[in-house]
Parts: sequence; structure tokens; C-alpha cells
Amino acid sequence: MSSLGWQVLVFGVTGVSLVVTAIRTWAMARQPIHLRWELAPVPRLDARGRYGGSFLEEYEWWRQPRRHSRAAALIYIAREMFLLRSVWDRNRGLWPLTFALHYGLYLTAGLSLGLTIHAVLLAAGLDPLAVRPLREGVSVLALLGYLLGGVGVVGLLLKRVLDPHLRPFSTISRYVNLLFLGAVFLSGACAWLLSEDYVAEVTRFTGGLIGRGPGMAPGPLLSLHVAVSLLFLVYLPFTDMIHFIAKFFTYHAVRWDDRPQSGAMAGELKGLLRQPVSWSASHVGSDGRKDWIDIASAEAGDGAAA
Repeated sequence: MSSLGWQVLVFGVTGVSLVVTAIRTWAMARQPIHLRWELAPVPRLDARGRYGGSFLEEYEWWRQPRRHSRAAALIYIAREMFLLRSVWDRNRGLWPLTFALHYGLYLTAGLSLGLTIHAVLLAAGLDPLAVRPLREGVSVLALLGYLLGGVGVVGLLLKRVLDPHLRPFSTISRYVNLLFLGAVFLSGACAWLLSEDYVAEVTRFTGGLIGRGPGMAPGPLLSLHVAVSLLFLVYLPFTDMIHFIAKFFTYHAVRWDDRPQSGAMAGELKGLLRQPVSWSASHVGSDGRKDWIDIASAEAGDGAAA
């Protein structure tokens, strides 16, 4: 494929992926307000959030100003992203494999950034010896990312097949996601191990993409890895793997939303409660005409009668 063909393919696929991701993010942001309830702890409450407390502990809390700590929220998010704290707390046996998979992804993303910087520095005329540490670092990151990701994928596949507790939640889409990720890591590892000079070849390819190199000419293994990676990139935003964006709304718009109820919020909640319920579960007692208030009132009446 010519350099122009690669440029159109790479930037076109990246653009499609970003557009679909933006559309899905906008759709999440426009979701109705969640059910108002107390979910503790709320980490951004700083000191009280550490032990599961809330502003309701304060004397005449409704008169007190709300104080939130951005630093506490950022620390919580960083621990969740880089240490996978929730998995550690709730399913420790799954944590090593999930950790390996996520760090394989993180290192592979860091690899892309490092390769771009390396290619730009060389194209700008820097002495190759001056950027050699970056080159070696990128090479190590690449292999480590591919191996960690591969171990995570294989381990999670086996765990989903063999663990009776996970098997009911292991849908076909989950297996497809893992197999697709495995193809990315495997093709990358093959390109690294079997290419004569992986970093030089990838640097030349990246330089050609940004128009600052003599030519691209990737070998068959690197071409395969790039093709698989692009397929995954365009597949990603259509799947539940977009949870890396959904988590922002899960935390900020659901778990941590402790705003006092305003008139506008009360009106929105009232409108949502008036929506008809069409759930098929028999215990709900819905028929497509009753709304949430009707169902809740009926449940309360049954309890009072009992």
C-alpha cells in the first residue's frame, strides 16, 4: 500500500472511532437524572468520605455550605484507574489478570505516544544518539505491553471458561472482545520479536504518517499488526469496552451526585416517575400502562394491608 493509502486508512479509521466515541459520550451525558439515594462513601467529601460519612452528619446540614475536595476525587479515580482498587476489594482472584490486561493497554497506548515523539524528533534533525534512550524505552514498553496484555487475555479467557461463578456472565461478546484484544497483542509481539529492527520500522512508518519521513514501507508483520489494531480501534466504541468513558458518568452523575434537590430537579424526577413501565418481570406487575408511581403505590398498599 502507498504512503497516501496508509495515511487515509489510519486517519480515517481514527476519525471514525473518535466520532462514534463522541456520539456515545454525548448520549451518556444526556441520560435522565438517576434515582436519588444515598450512596456512601462519596470520596470527594474528603475526610468524611474516608469512612463512608456524608454531609448529613453535620448539625443543621441544610444550612451549611457544601464542601467538596477535587483532590480527594482525583486520588480516588487515580487509584481506580492505575491500581484497579475496586477489583482488588471485590474479586481479588481476578485482580492479577485484569491488572495485566489493563497495563498491557496502557503501555500500548504509551507506545503510540512514544513512537510519535521519537519520529518527530528524528524528523526535526536531532542526532539519533540523543534520542537513543527514548528509542530503547519505546522498545521495552512495546514488548512489556504486548506480553502483559497477552497474559491478561489468556488468563481471563481461561477464567471465564473454567470458573463456574464467572461462566453465567461470560457472554459471546465478552469472548469476542478478549479474542480481539489478544489478536492485537499477539500481532504486536510477533512484529517485535520477528522484525529485524522493530522500533526503526515503526518509527519510519510513524514518520511517514505525519509526512516527515522518507517513506513508510512496513513489513508484512507490522502491516498485520497495524491492520488488526485499526480494526480494533473502529470496533471499540461500539462495545461495552467504552466503560472507560461511562465510568466518569457512573461516578460523577450517579454515585457522587449529592446535590440538594431543586425545583427543576423535582420536576424532572416527577416526569420520569410518570413514565409507563413495560418490564416483563412478573413481580413488577407492569402492563405497559401503569407508571412507577402506580406500581410503588400498589406495593405500599399491599404492605400496609399485610
